[in-house]
Amino acid sequence: MSIYNDDELTPPSWIDCEFLEMVLTQYENNGDDVKITNFALSPASMKGDHYGSIMFRCQIEYHFAQNLLEKKKRSLIIKTVPEEENKKRELLMETGIFETEIQMYAETLPKIEKLLAAYGEKTKLAPSLFYHSLKPQKLIIMEDLCETGYSAVRGRCLNEDEMKLVYSKLAKFHAASFVLAHSEDSEAITKYKEGFMSISVPFMKDMMTGGMSNFLHLMESHEEFHIYAEKVKEMFKDLPQACKDLFNAVKLPMGQGDIFVLNHGDFHMKNLMFKFNEMNQMEDLIMVDYQISCYAPCNADLIYSQYVLLSTELRLKRHAFMQYYFSEFLTILKKLGYEGEMPKFSQFQISNLKYRHFSLYLLAVLLPLIIGFLMKSAEELKDVNVSEMMENSESKDHYYAAPVYIEAVRKLLPQLLNEGYLD
Repeated sequence: MSIYNDDELTPPSWIDCEFLEMVLTQYENNGDDVKITNFALSPASMKGDHYGSIMFRCQIEYHFAQNLLEKKKRSLIIKTVPEEENKKRELLMETGIFETEIQMYAETLPKIEKLLAAYGEKTKLAPSLFYHSLKPQKLIIMEDLCETGYSAVRGRCLNEDEMKLVYSKLAKFHAASFVLAHSEDSEAITKYKEGFMSISVPFMKDMMTGGMSNFLHLMESHEEFHIYAEKVKEMFKDLPQACKDLFNAVKLPMGQGDIFVLNHGDFHMKNLMFKFNEMNQMEDLIMVDYQISCYAPCNADLIYSQYVLLSTELRLKRHAFMQYYFSEFLTILKKLGYEGEMPKFSQFQISNLKYRHFSLYLLAVLLPLIIGFLMKSAEELKDVNVSEMMENSESKDHYYAAPVYIEAVRKLLPQLLNEGYLD
């Protein structure tokens, strides 16, 4: 089998010369038509990078109709919906996640970047948008970050210094959104209502149910985990609703005291592109895939990151990373001239405990998938049917037997118990 997803091996027929000329003519906007001399399409991602959308890299050579001598080259990323009727297409067509990402790229992220730049914190949070549409196809066309020196990190976890850079970038994004949410332009931030756990998708419910069952089996089949089994079983009764409450907190009385920001919403390794210097040290990163961004407590991104970004060893230092993030968050708030009452780290910590069910969900349901799938290289995944793995809960059973996962559970559960996260 291939290192690429099956539905990205053959691009849709509507991505043709005529369509691309229309896109570039509209983007260049100089009164002259674009004429393409050559273009080539190839998969823009590998197995394990994402689920849902299909993505293609389009390398184009072109000139303007009235200026044959000015030749240009561009590499673009085209993100759209699978044409075949399947669960991936159903997810993308029946939810508003493409609409969310378009609004983020076209409206909200430019406002956040503009605010940061105005106070000396110029930063790039996302690839530049070239074109977007919802009809006749849902699609987004953006710059190819690989052309400017960014690349994905595959097959390894980030180290401590790299994670600090990640949290620093997230803090800038969160802080600027916090300021805008308390301004006259608050709607640009607060309008994003649907988050990771508030989207109703049947196979995600099945994944939660299957994951909880597998985790309980793990607790009961290893004597060392027996002391946690009853607490876990009790928490599982409220798990689905409690996780939803985190993402719906702005509408609920329980959200009082939370620190609300615009969360990226799916803040894992494959949704980050990194730039390394000649010494192979990370110097910048850019976030991609803003399809489920949501105005919710900042804990949504932060708790999520502890399980999908941190290695087993760094996860045990998660509180130090949270303090680092929060210090950066407050620093940016002050730089942006925020004059309201400053959020407190104690508020953040209280919210972490309040939404402790989300931590258990991530440990019990998502972490096995992260270790067994997202952290693997494309070569290791070449024989995996990604759709089958994501959509069939039984296909994930073997991940719970992985020694790396069991060791992660073994090291983290005592901390969660002592900190009250299993109450």
